[in-house]
Amino acid sequence: MKLADFWAHALRRLYADLSEQQFNRDIAPITVGEDNGVWVIYAKNQFAVNLLRSQYASRIMALHTELAPNAPELTYKVGVGESVAMAAENPLSGSPKTEISTENTSFSDNPITQPENEIAPIASKKTTAQDILAQRMNNLRPTKKEDSVQAAPKSRSAIEEEREREEAEQRHTQTNLSPDYTFDTLVEGKGNQLAAQVAKSIAEAPGDSMYNPFFVYGSTGLGKTHLVQAIGNELLRLNPKARVRYMHSDEYLKTFMATVRNKTWDTFKQQYLHYNLLIIDDIQFIQGKDRTMEEFFFLFEHFHSRNQQIILTCDQLPSSLENMEKRLISRFSWGMTIRLEPPELEMRVDILERKAHTAGIRLEEDAALFIAQNVKQNVRELEGALNRVIARCRFEKRSTIDIDLATDALQDIVASNYKPITVELIMKAVADHYHITIRDILGKKRSRNLARPRQMAMAITKELTNLSLPAIGEAFGGRDHTTVMHAVKTIAKLRQDDPELKQDYDKLLIVIQH
Repeated sequence: MKLADFWAHALRRLYADLSEQQFNRDIAPITVGEDNGVWVIYAKNQFAVNLLRSQYASRIMALHTELAPNAPELTYKVGVGESVAMAAENPLSGSPKTEISTENTSFSDNPITQPENEIAPIASKKTTAQDILAQRMNNLRPTKKEDSVQAAPKSRSAIEEEREREEAEQRHTQTNLSPDYTFDTLVEGKGNQLAAQVAKSIAEAPGDSMYNPFFVYGSTGLGKTHLVQAIGNELLRLNPKARVRYMHSDEYLKTFMATVRNKTWDTFKQQYLHYNLLIIDDIQFIQGKDRTMEEFFFLFEHFHSRNQQIILTCDQLPSSLENMEKRLISRFSWGMTIRLEPPELEMRVDILERKAHTAGIRLEEDAALFIAQNVKQNVRELEGALNRVIARCRFEKRSTIDIDLATDALQDIVASNYKPITVELIMKAVADHYHITIRDILGKKRSRNLARPRQMAMAITKELTNLSLPAIGEAFGGRDHTTVMHAVKTIAKLRQDDPELKQDYDKLLIVIQH
C-alpha cells in the first residue's frame, strides 16, 4: 500500500473515532511524505507535532499495523508534505463504503447515502480532508425516521458521556482542582522540566519518601499552581477513587480561624486526615501565625508518618522563610525541593502557540517570537499579553495574528520595556538588594558582606552589557581586569553550588531588565 492510500483510509477511520472539532483542528491540516524510505506525517509546528505524538500516535500506529503492516515505519516532523483526500471506501472489503460510525454501518444501507457515481469524483479530487468534510458534513447526520435505529446507540453513548462529565465535575468540585491544569496542557522547558518529571512520578506513586513532601518554589506566575494541580488530576485519572484536596493557604487559614472561634477542633483535624494527597499553595502565608503553624506541624507529621503525599508551593526557598517555625522549615526539606525558573525563549514561544491553538487563532511564527521576546518575566504576563493580541484580532474579525497586529496591540508594553542597561543601573540594583551603598561597591573594603555584592555586580555587568573586562574594572573603582575575571568565575561557581545566591542573581536580572 502506498502512503497516500494509507493516509486516505486513516483519515476516514480517524474521522469516525474523533469529534468533528478534534478532527478539523488536529488531523485535517496534516500532510504526508516520504523521507529516506520512512513515511513522514507533517504538522505545521512543533506544538502540533507534540500534540500528535501525545494524543494520536497510538491510534495512528494501530491503523498503520492494520492497514499497511508491511509498510515503512512512521515518524512525525514539522513541515509541509502532500495533502491527501479522505478515502471513500473500506480498504479491507474491496467494495465502496463510507464508514462513519464506530459500528461499521455502511452508507449502502443508509437512506441518505449518495450513489457510488457521486462519491467517486469527490474522492478523486486533489482536495484536502477539510474540503471533503465541508462537502459531506450535512450528509452525515440522519434526517429520516428510518435512521432512528442507527442513531439510538449514539444517544445512549451521549447519555453515558453526560453522566461521566457530571461525575468528573463533581469530583473536581470536591477536590477543588481545575480540570484545565493537566500534564497535557503543561508546557515543559528548561525552567520546569525536572519539576514536571518529578511531578509525574508522584502522580504514579504518591507518598514515596524521596518526594514527600514535594516543595515547589519560585516567583509568581511561573506555573507552580498548574504543575501541582496536574499531579492531582493525573492521580485521579490513574485512580478515580483516590482522595485528593487542593487548597490555597488562605483557605487553610480561614478554616483554622473559624475553628478557633467555634472551638470545633476535632472537625478541623479530621477533615484533612483522610486524604491520599494534600496540596497547599503559597504556604508562606502561614508564617508568623504561631497557632496555625503549630496545627500545620501536626498535620504534616500525620501525613508524612503514614506515607500520605503532601505538596507545597512557595515564593521562596524554605530556609528563606524568616518567620516560619524552624521545625517546619526542617521538614519542608525532607523530601524534594525544586525551584521553577522563568521560561526561556523557546518555552515562551511554545506556550504562545499552544494558547493560540486552543483559542482557534493562527499565530504566525514571527509574531509569536516578537511577543516572547518582549514579555519575559513569567507565564502569567505572557498569557495576558497574548490575550490582548487575541482580543484585537477578534475585534478586527481576523483569524490570523501576524507581527503587525502583535506590534500594534502591544506597543505600550514594547515602549515600557525599553530601558538602557548601564553600569550605574546595575550597581544601584545590587546595592538596594543587599542594603548597601554604591560607594561601598566602589570602595576598597574586602569584608564578605561587601565583596560578594561587588562580585555580583561585576558578573551581572559582564552578562548584560558589551563592556570589556578592563572597562568593567575601570567602572568599578579602577580595578584590574583580572579582578573582574575572578568575580565572574566566582559567581558562576556559586550559582551552581549555592541556591540562595542563584536566586539573588536571577532576581537581580529580572529587576534590572524590567
